[in-house]
Amino acid sequence: MAIRILEPPESSWGDYGDMLRHGMSAQLDSTPDGLIQLERTGPYIPPISFPGFSIVATDECRRRLEESGLKGLAFRPVRKARIVQLPWHTWDLTAEEPPQYPDSGEPEDYIREREHSPALAEAMGPLWQLVLTEGAETERESAEDRWNDRIYVRTATWTGVDIFHATGVGYVFVSEAAQAWLSKELPEHVAFRDCLLR
Repeated sequence: MAIRILEPPESSWGDYGDMLRHGMSAQLDSTPDGLIQLERTGPYIPPISFPGFSIVATDECRRRLEESGLKGLAFRPVRKARIVQLPWHTWDLTAEEPPQYPDSGEPEDYIREREHSPALAEAMGPLWQLVLTEGAETERESAEDRWNDRIYVRTATWTGVDIFHATGVGYVFVSEAAQAWLSKELPEHVAFRDCLLR
């Protein structure tokens, strides 16, 4: 059972590329439904993206995930709070720098310096947040520097869900089945790294 950590793939242009690819999101804890609000570029959106601490899937990707046989998946709608016109996916992604930067120099201003387009948001179709449960417990071995603590996933506590959180950490973990499916179906849009297992 090789549980690993799910991460976004490395983007061209560092933080600028990350903002273009994933956008940003905030959890609306003050509302009864707790939906995230998404701010991002359009019209293009990857089938799966990682704005903030969320995972967002397009409607087609959600359908494919639901048909995948992976266990423990749940979704809730995403509020498209600010969708702005910027077809960055047509740029030369192998170039050393993007052809344009925000005037402020801040990556988030690719989005914040542009006006929301309700028509563009509608054209993107429904978007969905992947809702994760705690599917395992972790165990921490403290080091002098907290950043160097060793954190283990206790495999005996794994509930069998395929994409999940674990107690005490913010990582997204994936089972072997989830890794296999994501690697086959969405290879350009996901990355994995090893974690400590016990």
